[in-house]
Amino acid sequence: MAAAAAAMFMLSACASGNSTTSAEGGPSGDPVTGGTGRIIEMWEPRTLDPAKITNWWANSPVLGNSLYGTLMTNDIETGEIDFKLAENLTTVDAGKTFTLTLRDGLQFSDGTPFNAEAVKFGWEHIKDPATASSDIPQARLIESSRVVDDRTLEVTLVNPVPNFANAIVETSMNWIASPASLQGGQQSIDSNPIGAGPYTLEQWSRQDVIKLTRNAKYYDAPLPYLDKLEIRAIGDADQRYNTLVSGGADLSVEGIWSNVDKARNAGLQNAVVPLGGGTDLALNTTRAPFNDVRARKAFATALDLDGINNAAFEGAAELPHTLFDESSPFYKDIPLAEQNRAEAQRLLDELAAEGKPLEFTLSLYPANRAVGEAIQTQLSTYKNIKINLRTIDLAQLGQIMAQKDYESLVAGLMFSDPEPRLWFGLHSTSTGNYSGIADPQLDEALDKGLSSQSESDRDAAYEVVQKRLAELYPLIFYTRAAPAVLANNNVGGVVQYGMGSVLPETLWLQN
Repeated sequence: MAAAAAAMFMLSACASGNSTTSAEGGPSGDPVTGGTGRIIEMWEPRTLDPAKITNWWANSPVLGNSLYGTLMTNDIETGEIDFKLAENLTTVDAGKTFTLTLRDGLQFSDGTPFNAEAVKFGWEHIKDPATASSDIPQARLIESSRVVDDRTLEVTLVNPVPNFANAIVETSMNWIASPASLQGGQQSIDSNPIGAGPYTLEQWSRQDVIKLTRNAKYYDAPLPYLDKLEIRAIGDADQRYNTLVSGGADLSVEGIWSNVDKARNAGLQNAVVPLGGGTDLALNTTRAPFNDVRARKAFATALDLDGINNAAFEGAAELPHTLFDESSPFYKDIPLAEQNRAEAQRLLDELAAEGKPLEFTLSLYPANRAVGEAIQTQLSTYKNIKINLRTIDLAQLGQIMAQKDYESLVAGLMFSDPEPRLWFGLHSTSTGNYSGIADPQLDEALDKGLSSQSESDRDAAYEVVQKRLAELYPLIFYTRAAPAVLANNNVGGVVQYGMGSVLPETLWLQN
């Protein structure tokens, strides 16, 4: 991971193209220049403002990378940072301040300078509550920033975060738009977004296709290999997969385990970024009934994750039995919630004897309905527990979260490197703490993991985090995330970084 024990460290550049995870298979030989890549993403963006395009697999990462390029990427296996538009990122005080240096001579697609002032403006734009970016927690790590010269930005953080690079790589902070473009307002940026990415906008037909063409001013010639991209959003999982295998697309960004399983069985290219955590049921610990740890434990130990997997995911999902994936250096064999029917019923009977039989509502999205119904079916086999289902829209989430208007909520806490996402998801002072859990031992361990440069100190801190989660049950993880990419076998240069974000500039098609 990008940390060091010395008082000063630099995240040094790797050779271009070596910082990502590649899909298995694909054509051999040298890349071919030319052609049009047809890409499927899971959701259409509401706007082309980079602050509102989420830089992980379930939104529009290919589009964001295409229009705006990347300051940096990371090696998914090692965590090593590879610099792109940025030349380096350094700190001399254990992560309290950072110096970001840009490559020399960078330009936006309209020929204006891509400079430190533009990065400062872009990050402040994300930080502004009026922008309503989902990445505001990461941007708020920054206390202040100062332009030293055209290529150099000095950033001071609120608290030391040695792994601040992760906050950039995994969010829209990695995408910088022209300040003039952003200042023109949403209509202006949606019709003519100005970035420094490998492609520029040719046409956006809403609910149809986004057409992009090669940016002649892209810094990393001869990239991109493809002349054009056509990006379509398909929300339905079956339709996404069928479009790909029928030849209607070359590559699909995927998030459904059953589609990944089909692709593997069909011999298509496929890759999944291994993430810790996963999709979960966040239990609101700030109000009844889940302010009682017995109620949380009863619910958690009543569930059969294999049964949910079979009912909702055709048995194809990877299950999160531990917080960290086994590939993580912080992995410990500390089980999360495991089914124990006898213990669950004992706790339910105990609560009922005190006049508190467990009844609650699970808030979920339409796509999670099968999960809710599977849970409802399982809990019907117990006494003294009743679950109601409430379907919500994604647009309601902000208000629901602000008011903590839920008892249990389908949510997610996923991460490659644990910081800063783990801190955001579990610390008592974080607005991203969906469960509202407030535990001094957990907070202390999260603070130590966030600020430590020593890998041994981080390891010890995250061991405490894992133990406390196994004792407190604020979240019930029921499936690992599936940040995947699927592609036909004539597609070359398929690589991912961060949270499953796909790089468009390296893609090419074999004739």
